[in-house]
Amino acid sequence: MINQEKCSDRIKNLVTELIFKDDYWGYLFSKINRTEDNTLPAPMGVSAEIDGTINLYYNSKFLDLVTDEFLKIVLEHEGIHVLNNHLPRLFRIISNEVNEEIKNTKVKKWNYAADCAVNTLIPIKKEYDFGNNIKFAIVHPDQYNLPLKQTAEYYLDHIPDEQSKNKKTQGQGQGDSGDQLGNGSSNIDDHGSWTKNVSKVSDVGSLASRLQQYIDSIAEESYNSVRKKGNLPSYIQERIDEILKPPQIPYYQLISKLVKGSRLTKQKRAYTRINKKRVYTFFIDKKNLPIISPFPGKTKDFSFNISVVLDTSGSMRKDDVLEGLSGIKNMIENDKYCKTTALEIDTVIQKEYEIKRIRDIDFSIRGRGGTILLPALIRCKELNTDVTLVFTDGACDNINLINRRLLPRKIIYVLTNDGNINMVDKTGYIVRLPK
Repeated sequence: MINQEKCSDRIKNLVTELIFKDDYWGYLFSKINRTEDNTLPAPMGVSAEIDGTINLYYNSKFLDLVTDEFLKIVLEHEGIHVLNNHLPRLFRIISNEVNEEIKNTKVKKWNYAADCAVNTLIPIKKEYDFGNNIKFAIVHPDQYNLPLKQTAEYYLDHIPDEQSKNKKTQGQGQGDSGDQLGNGSSNIDDHGSWTKNVSKVSDVGSLASRLQQYIDSIAEESYNSVRKKGNLPSYIQERIDEILKPPQIPYYQLISKLVKGSRLTKQKRAYTRINKKRVYTFFIDKKNLPIISPFPGKTKDFSFNISVVLDTSGSMRKDDVLEGLSGIKNMIENDKYCKTTALEIDTVIQKEYEIKRIRDIDFSIRGRGGTILLPALIRCKELNTDVTLVFTDGACDNINLINRRLLPRKIIYVLTNDGNINMVDKTGYIVRLPK
């Protein structure tokens, strides 16, 4: 009989031991919920919950048969999946796929690809044998004659479909998982839990964004808890540097400088202030009730109304589009009053949404066609924005030929380092991203 409470304490004690050793994974998994699930075809597996958090599931049947050192390897393996956003990256890959067969193929190949990317970063064996026919195999690039230490996307592109379909050592929990306990080799972790909640959400892309923000948050918190940061493996340090990296340009300071004058003159209604013009005609009737209320008055409006236009055409590199999202994050962090509207455009407006908090940023990019910026600029005019930031490479329609009255008041074009200014330079400020 398996003592489930004992297994729960064992996981907790392992995490505590890692924290006492100032191990990054101890801090990370102390912030992640842990749940027992004896239907898992592997010792552990992480899951994306519908609220945008991560859960660590474990199977007590396996835990009773393996060593603590093996479980630490599995925790590190799971931790790298989490840290490198393998779950939200998968969700973005399948978010716009309508063909179920193609979607399932992509999920299965990504499972192998993600393991190939993880298992070349850590000191892990090709197989673990605990006797009594209890064996655990791992996926490794050597099985596909592929190079080591590549990205999951690289392995996704290079793993043959036939091999991922016919692989017998582990099925990754996609309905044809590796053999169950006591029947040959099983995989060290379960990937079936990655997508088990996908059918419960209407917008997979939005779930991916919430997951990434949650992961970035707990990854940074765990990093700040580590006392001896010089002992962190390079792959953890690189990922943390990426999370902490500020935008290439201080967008908020740039906007603040351009709209400082208008910000000082903008006013809004204030129901706790007396209207100085109306107070002269303020009377009390015989019942001591105001005939004309002196409220509301006015106060200065310190909010910015900002539009961010993201050129998502095929000529824009992914990093250049993501720089625009970093710019949004920079503005929100610096100004709690600002109202920010993001618009994604290629030849038509693909998406428009308002951003109030960092978790509202949608990292799933739509478009990748040609470039016509005018519809987005006209929409920004309708929104009456104080300033409009346009992230583009300049390979677009000629905005210089458009009547300036049809365009927003202040426009800042943030061009890629090799972007073309000839189509936009007469209608706004030009800022070029560094190389």
